[in-house]
Amino acid sequence: MFIGRENELGLLRRRLIEVGRGRAATVLVGGEPGVGKSRLLGRFAGTARETGAYVLSGMCEEHFGDPMPYGPLLEVLETFGREHGAHRAAELGGPAYPRLRSFFELDGDSMNAPHQVFLAVRRMLDDIGSHAPVVLILEDLHWADPSTLDLVRHLAQARPEDRRLLLVGSYRAPRRRDPLWQLFAGTTFLRRTERFELASFSLAEMRQLLAARHPGRVDARLVERCLRWSDGIPFYAEQLLATGTLAGRDEDVELPPDLRSVMLARLGDLSGAALGVLRLAAAAGRAMSRRLLREVSRLSPEELGDALQECFDQQMLVTGPDEEVYRFRHALLREAVYRETNRDIRVNLHIALAEALAGDPGLSLTEGSAVAELASHWYQAGSAPQALTYAVQAGQAAARTLAFSSAWVQYDRALRLWERVDRPEERAGLTRSRLLAEAAEAARWSGDLDRACAAIRQAIGAHAPDGDPGRLGELHERLATYLWEAGRRAESGEEFGRAATLLADGPPSAVKARVLAGIALAHLQAGHYLRGRDTADAALAMATGIGADAELGRALNVSGLALGMLGDPDGEARLRRAIEIARSVNHIEDLFRAYGNLGLILEHAGRLRESAEVTTAGLDEARRLDLAGSRQGTVLAGNSSAALVLLGEWDEAEKIITEVTLDRPPAESLYPRLTLAEIKVARGAYPQARELLTSIENVEHGRDPRFLGPLHAVRAELALGQGDPDRAAAEVGLGVAAVRAGENTLELLRLCAVGLRGAADRAATDPRGAAAAGDELARLAHGAQHAEPSGETAVLVELCKAERQRIRGADTAPLWRQVARSWAALDRPYPAAYAHWRQAEAADAHGDRDAAREPARFAYRAATALGAEPLRTRVRALAARIGLDLAEHAVPRPRPYGLTRAEFEVLGLLYEGRDAARIAQARGNSVRTVETHLSRIYAKLGVHANVEAVALARQENLFGPVPGR
Repeated sequence: MFIGRENELGLLRRRLIEVGRGRAATVLVGGEPGVGKSRLLGRFAGTARETGAYVLSGMCEEHFGDPMPYGPLLEVLETFGREHGAHRAAELGGPAYPRLRSFFELDGDSMNAPHQVFLAVRRMLDDIGSHAPVVLILEDLHWADPSTLDLVRHLAQARPEDRRLLLVGSYRAPRRRDPLWQLFAGTTFLRRTERFELASFSLAEMRQLLAARHPGRVDARLVERCLRWSDGIPFYAEQLLATGTLAGRDEDVELPPDLRSVMLARLGDLSGAALGVLRLAAAAGRAMSRRLLREVSRLSPEELGDALQECFDQQMLVTGPDEEVYRFRHALLREAVYRETNRDIRVNLHIALAEALAGDPGLSLTEGSAVAELASHWYQAGSAPQALTYAVQAGQAAARTLAFSSAWVQYDRALRLWERVDRPEERAGLTRSRLLAEAAEAARWSGDLDRACAAIRQAIGAHAPDGDPGRLGELHERLATYLWEAGRRAESGEEFGRAATLLADGPPSAVKARVLAGIALAHLQAGHYLRGRDTADAALAMATGIGADAELGRALNVSGLALGMLGDPDGEARLRRAIEIARSVNHIEDLFRAYGNLGLILEHAGRLRESAEVTTAGLDEARRLDLAGSRQGTVLAGNSSAALVLLGEWDEAEKIITEVTLDRPPAESLYPRLTLAEIKVARGAYPQARELLTSIENVEHGRDPRFLGPLHAVRAELALGQGDPDRAAAEVGLGVAAVRAGENTLELLRLCAVGLRGAADRAATDPRGAAAAGDELARLAHGAQHAEPSGETAVLVELCKAERQRIRGADTAPLWRQVARSWAALDRPYPAAYAHWRQAEAADAHGDRDAAREPARFAYRAATALGAEPLRTRVRALAARIGLDLAEHAVPRPRPYGLTRAEFEVLGLLYEGRDAARIAQARGNSVRTVETHLSRIYAKLGVHANVEAVALARQENLFGPVPGR
C-alpha cells in the first residue's frame, strides 16, 4: 500500500532529475516513528531503479547506546556487492570499492587518517555515478553512529557541481545534545540540505488505509476512531487494526499510554518458541545475523523455522534481500519486546550471545563487528570484567578505523567500569592513565575539545607519582595542545610551561621539541616576535639533532611565522618547507597550520593576493579532506577571509566565514567573527556587527596584537558609524595600550589612523580637543614607523598625515589623491574609495567642484561594488551638494553564474568597453587584481576571452544595451 505522500515522492523524483544533470543533492525525511518514512523511501527506491539509477541503501542500527562504526556503510557495501556480483560491483565502484571492502576486513587495507574513509566513499559514489545517477538511502539516522553522521555531513556539504548523487536520509526528531541534533545545528549543513517532515495521515488518507486492508464499505466510525487512537501515524494505525483493539467501544480499549503496550498486545498470540526467538532477537539488537540466531536459539531447525515463520507472518521480523540478517519490522517493537523481557532472561540471553560470538566471531552481524557486539553484550549482562576488556578493545578497533566518536563511546564505558573490576589494568591491558589519554585523543578528533581536556587532566591525575616524568610531560604537552585548539591560550601557555619543567632534566626528545614550539607560538601570539623566533629556533635545532621529521616541520612552521612577522624573507622559505614536510609525514594538522601561517606573513608583507590564494588553497584542501570544520580549518577560513576583506572581496569572505566558522564556539572562531564584524560595520549593518562583537566579548582574547588591534579598531569604527566619537576615541586608546608594548607596528599604525579620523570628524565641534588628540596620535605613529616605511606601513603614515591635516582644516585634494593611489597600488579598494571621497570633499572645500567630480564617481562606484552603504551615502550627499549625477546601471536580480559582487562589477565595466587598466582605475584596484577577477569570470561564464564574455552578457541582457549603441 502507498497512500498519500505523492507530493513528497514527486519532490524526490524532481531531485533525482536534477542529480541526473550533474548537481548533487541531499534530502532528509523526518517524522514520528511509524509515520511512513521507510515506505516512502521504499517506493522512491523502486521508481528510481526504473529510471536506471543505481540505488544503494543502508540502515542505522541501535546497539543499546553503542552504535557500530560505519554500520550502514558496511551494509551498503555488502548489499551492493551481492546485488551486482563482485566483479560488476568492482567495475562500477572503481578502485575505492575494493579498498573500502578491504578496509573493514581483518588485517585489511589501512587508512591512516579519518578523511580517507570519507574520500573513498565519495570516490566510489562518483565512479558509480559516472554510469548512471546514484541514490544513496540511509535510514534511521537518529541511531547513526557518530562516524556515519560525519560521513553524512561530508557527503551533504561537499560541493554539488558535477556529482550525480542523491543522498536521502530518514530520521526521527532528535533530542537536544543528540549527535543528530548537533549535526542539524550546523549552519553549513542546513544550507546544503533539504528537509521535510512527513505529516500524520488525514482523515481521508486513513480512510484509504482501511479501504485497502478491508475492501468494500468502510465504517466511518472505525476510520475516525483509528485516526484518533493512532494520532494519524500509519504504523500505529496498522498495529491497532492488526490487534483488533478498535473493534469494541472506546471504553473497552484499555491501551497503555505508549505504543509499546500496543505492540506488546500482539505478543500474546505468539507460540512459546516464537516469543523466545523474538526475545533473543531483541537482546541481539535491531538486527542479528541468521547464523547467530541459529547458534544461540538451541532450537531444532524445524522448530526455529516454524518460530521464525510465525514472526514473519505477524510482521514482527523481516529480512533483507540477502536473507542473512533478521530485523525487527520497527525499532519500537524491538524495544517493547526487550523491556518486557525479565531481567534474568535478558542477562542469560546476553551471556549466551557473547559466548557464541567469542567462540566464533564470524557469527557477528557484519565482518569486524564482533568486538563491538561483545562489548555491548557483556555490558548489558552486567559482567564488568569482560565488558571492560572488550570495551577497550572495541575502542581501539574503532580508533584504528578512524571512527573516533565511536571510540569515545567505548572508552567512556571502560572508564565507568574501571572501579567495578578487580585488577582493571590486567583486564584492560593498559593503565588508567593510558586509557584516559587514548579517550582524550578520541574526543579531540571527534571535535569535543572540552571533553578531551577533561580526560587528559584525569590522565595527568592518574599518572603514578613515581612514574616516568617524560610521560607526564607528554601528557601536559597534549593538554596544552588541546587547550590551544579550544582557544584557551593562557591555560595552554601554563601547561606548556609545566611540560617544559618536567622535561627539563631529560634528554632531547620529540615531545620536548613540540613543547618548545608551543612556547614559541605563545610568544608570537603575545606580539613578542624576537623572543618567539629564538625559542622556535631552539625547537628547530633539537628536532634536527634527533632526526624527528614531524617536529622539524612544526618548528619550521613556528620559526617561519616569527621571521615573517619580523620581515625576514627566510620566513616564507621555512613555511613552504614546513608544508612539504607535513605532506611527507601525513601530518594534516601541521599542514593546515603552515598554510595559515604562510598566508598570514604574506598578508603582513602586503602580498594580499598571494595570501588569499595560499589560504584559499589550504581551505580547499581542508574541504576535500572533510576537515574544513576542524580547528585548523577554522584558522584557514579566518586567514583567507581576512585577506579577501582587504582585497575588497567581501562577499566571498563572508561566504567562507558563514560556511566554515560560525557554527563553531566563539572561543574557536574569534578571528573570523571579528572579520565578519568588520565587514558588517563597513556595510552599515550595525546591529549585526554589534551582535558579533558581543558574542566574543567575554571570551578569552589573549595578548595577540593581530586580534586586539583589529578588535578595538572595529569597535571604534562602529562607534564612529553610530555617531559616538567619544566611544571611538576610548576604543582607540584601549587598542593602543594593548598593542604598543609589542612589536607589531602595523596594528599600531592602523589604530592611529582610525583615531586620527575620529579626531578629524569632531574637529568642527571640539577643535582644541581634536587637535590635542590628533597630535598625540601623530607623535605615536611617527615614533612607531620604521626609518624607511614601505607597503601598508608607508600608506598608513600618509593616511595619518592627511587626517592630521584634516583636523587643522588644511588637507588638500592632491594629498588625498596620493593616499588613494597608494591604497589602489596595494589592491585595497575600500580605503582607496574612502580617500577618493576625502579628495572630492577637499576639492569642494577649496571651491573646485569640477575637480571633485571624478574622485566622487570613483568613490561611489567602489562603495556600490563593495556594498559599503555608509560610504556610499556620504558620497551621494556630496554629489547632491556639487550637482553630480551618479546614475547607475541597473543591476539585475540575483547575479548570474555565481558571480560575486566584485566580479559582476568588473564584468559590467568590461561590458562598457573598458580594458583592465581602466577597470582597475575605476575600482581602485591594481591591474593584477582585475586580471584575476577576469580569469574567474571567464571560468564561471565558460568563455575564454573578453569578447566572448561581452557577447554572452549581451545575449542574456545582463546589463541592457551596450553604451553608445
